[in-house]
Amino acid sequence: MIFKGSFPTLPVALLAGALVFLARSCAADTPAVRSVDVYPRGARFVFELAPVEGPFQFELPGAFEAKSIHLLNLTGVSDLQVVEQGRKGWIPPSLAPLKERTDAQAKAISLMKAKAASLEQTRAMLNVSTAQIKGTEGRDLIRYMEDAQTLRLKVENELADLTETLRLETEELERLEAELESRSPRRSDQIVQVSGRANTREPLLFEARTDAARWGLRYVMDLNSATGAIDVHMFASAAQGTGLDYSGDLTFHSRQPEDSVSPPVLNPLRVALRPKHPIPVREMPALGYGISAPAPMAVASHKEMLDGASNTMDDQGDEAVEFGAGLPVIESTLSNVTVRGRGTLEGDGSPSDVALGALSLESTPTLVLIPEQRSKGWIVASMDAISTPLMPGRAELRVDGRPSGYTDVPEYGLGQTRLPFGSASRLSAKKTPLVESTGSSWLGGSGVFKSGYTLEVASGMDSEREVTVRDRLPIPVDEKIKLEVLKIDPEPTERDAENRLSWKLSVKPGETRKIVVEYTLSYPSGETLEYR
Repeated sequence: MIFKGSFPTLPVALLAGALVFLARSCAADTPAVRSVDVYPRGARFVFELAPVEGPFQFELPGAFEAKSIHLLNLTGVSDLQVVEQGRKGWIPPSLAPLKERTDAQAKAISLMKAKAASLEQTRAMLNVSTAQIKGTEGRDLIRYMEDAQTLRLKVENELADLTETLRLETEELERLEAELESRSPRRSDQIVQVSGRANTREPLLFEARTDAARWGLRYVMDLNSATGAIDVHMFASAAQGTGLDYSGDLTFHSRQPEDSVSPPVLNPLRVALRPKHPIPVREMPALGYGISAPAPMAVASHKEMLDGASNTMDDQGDEAVEFGAGLPVIESTLSNVTVRGRGTLEGDGSPSDVALGALSLESTPTLVLIPEQRSKGWIVASMDAISTPLMPGRAELRVDGRPSGYTDVPEYGLGQTRLPFGSASRLSAKKTPLVESTGSSWLGGSGVFKSGYTLEVASGMDSEREVTVRDRLPIPVDEKIKLEVLKIDPEPTERDAENRLSWKLSVKPGETRKIVVEYTLSYPSGETLEYR
């Protein structure tokens, strides 16, 4: 009799223990992020799953593409499955405080609305006509009306204050909801479930790609105008909106992996006689080339943050910049240039600057004037060769420690490089044309067009500096047009095959140097010259 009620509980206890053991063997924590490669549009995450022998299962946010999830270990896993499923109400850890504030704000507004409804009901009751009050003496009626009026005024004041407070708090709730929505990961209502069976006790490595990431390179370049040395500091302005926060090593790539690569093909070039009578439009067959415009990319609510990650420098003005230490780790291949850094990328798409290091470049600073384009001079740093390839990016320019402007740096190899560093405002030049036409075309003679110009270079700098002045002569593209140079004073330092002229002049403070160019163009009568 003692064991009669005890035996049925034993199988239940054993079954519960078995279920717990099974759950522990099948379930696994979210795998740790081992490394992140960031591309101009997208990222590649590598996850490391702790050693587990037997069934395993973990989930990734819906921002990761299910078809991109692959096991990097060549062996050790069987029955691998990747399934997309719906999920509602998931909030990434970095947005949990914002979600709590939003929920608290919504609850406070609900309480205020309930209080406003109560005051509205009280006001309606106080608006009962005194004619409906029966059996009240005159003096009591007056006292009742006075008390009712006092209470009505109090209710009206409370309701007015509450209405204004409710309006302000509702606006704050709308702002919080908009911020939460804009920072929420892409496809946050989806998850990617990965499961399988591990046949070894080794860690498992998985890769997953996402398009919810961006990065852009930002330089801070400071030119020493006396020595030509350029201190270059590199930053990666990056963002990722997968919902997973990451801190650690980052590799930034200059190129996007191509979805589809085909071998280059050069089609034959055919030539035929043009029909003398064109085909009427209505009879022309439709030409189908099999090429359609790409569909617009799906835009997520936080895409603006990701797209703005490469432009965070524009709003910093002239404030001091915290420079990263150490040389940048740059690796170059035939198809890609990468640079490594270490930093934190929050999963809500918030832009973050990652210091990549600093390097020094040697250049020859040059002051260049092209009066035909503008009166102010350019500051240009010329380098015959650079030891490190420069990746494309946005650069904040400084000359002798002071801001001078911004520029876009194209991708440079190891060859000759020229970098502009802004305007030399105290160096100016102007171009004055000289035009004179002669000849007697009405008598059948040839026309002669005499022209030229003067260039005046003025210096307001505090020391003598060498400047480069550039201009050009016309190039006859018709053999009937003849160019004759009459005078170039002083002689140009260089004249290339396309009649571009360069002078190197030494200009003292307050000095004005003058260049004179005169030439003639001869051409058949009755013709008109056209410059291209």
